[in-house]
This record gives sequence, structure tokens and C-alpha cells, in this order.
Amino acid sequence: MKPRRSLLALGLWMAGSIVGAQSLQPQTYGTTAVSYVEVPGIAFLPFGSGFTYGQGIGTQARYMLGCAGGCMLAPLRLPSGARIVSVELDGIDTDNFDSVQGSLFQCDKFGQNCTAHPAAGLGGCGLGYICTGDSYNGGPAAVVADVSAENIVVDNTVGSLILLGSGDSTSELLGGMIIGYVLQVSEAPGFPTFNDVPLSDPAFQYIEALVASGVTAGCGGGNYCPDSPLTRRQMAVFLAKALGLQWP
Repeated sequence: MKPRRSLLALGLWMAGSIVGAQSLQPQTYGTTAVSYVEVPGIAFLPFGSGFTYGQGIGTQARYMLGCAGGCMLAPLRLPSGARIVSVELDGIDTDNFDSVQGSLFQCDKFGQNCTAHPAAGLGGCGLGYICTGDSYNGGPAAVVADVSAENIVVDNTVGSLILLGSGDSTSELLGGMIIGYVLQVSEAPGFPTFNDVPLSDPAFQYIEALVASGVTAGCGGGNYCPDSPLTRRQMAVFLAKALGLQWP
């Protein structure tokens, strides 16, 4: 089994400029549907400029010579408040002695004080990592870890998310990682915005979220009028504001 790199490498990498391509976020709405964002292998870079890396023939999967653990890194961009529920590692492994490995690191904004996920590990590669397995040599592989119980909530004001991956030869190629997440309704404030929607109202959290998002300003006079009927005109305003709709 390969030794793990020190978190110092992650801190040094974060201290420099972060470079890496990533696809646009999907326009997914609601709090139950799982959205997925892919970070391909070509988005992962070595944590230092003195390392040699390349790609497998006929693939965008990447490797780095002498890579012992999480030594290729890529930033992960997700909206604040999102809760991460799954971490997938994709790789091409034709070596039955070592494995392709990956991890999600939740750190402060300086790349320090990091927590690795999945906490329990998966694939026999140790805590905080998932891997294809030392004895696996069947080629393409996708290993998925359920991290829904680990309470990984994105807060871009105080923290950062970093993906670590490894593959040290053309026999162990990092194909990329896929992160699954769900959106959440923001926590309710400690005081009400409207006179007619007190903290005890069962819809208080959701009405306050609409106000904070700029979707509604109430019905006037400091009230929300929670029991008034909604017209189709008002519905159009609510939906367009909530979804950020626009015409090209």
C-alpha cells in the first residue's frame, strides 16, 4: 500500500494560484434531487512544479510519476449551502499490486485544518480515501462512496473543497472524480421579517428564505399575507425570480 502524502503538500499547493478547468454547474432545483459535478482527470495537477505527469494513450486519464497517495489536486466549486452526499472515483487500473486513489478534502480557506472524506475509507485504502483496490486489475473502474451521513455542507466564506487523486503510471490512471450533492433551504433567522409570520409559523423558515433570496418583499405594511390567494401574475414573478429566468 502506498504511503500518504503530508497535508503540508496540500497547504503549499493552496498557497499558490489555483489552476484547473471545471464544467459549469447544472441548473438543478429542489432539495431532494441529487446533482452531480464531474472533475475530469485533466483538471488534476501536481502539487509541485517539479513533478512529471502525463496522460494514458487514447484517454484523458492522468498519471504522475512517483505519485504516492493524493499528489494530484483539483479545486471543487459548489454553491454555499449544498450538502455533499456522494464521492465517486473513476480510474483505469491494470496493475494488481497498487491502486488508483482519491479523496475529498474539506479545508479552511488557507488549505489547512483539512478533513478527508469518506471518513471510513472505501476499497481497502485507509481512512479518508477511496481506491480501486490493490488486487484489482480489470481496467476501467468506478468506486462510489456514500458520504450523506458525514454532514459535508459547503460554506464558501470560510472554507474550500479540494479533490486529491493518484495514479503513478500508465497502469494506474486517474480518470477523474464525480461529486453528488443536494441543495438545502437556508437556516431560519432569529427574528421575523414580517409582522404576520412569527417564528412559530411552520412556514417561517421558507418564507424567510424567499425574502433573503429577493423573491418576495411581502404584501406591504410590513406583512406577508401568508393566507392570501396567489394570482398567476404573482406566481410568474415568484418563479422567475426564484429560478433566475431570462430570455437570450
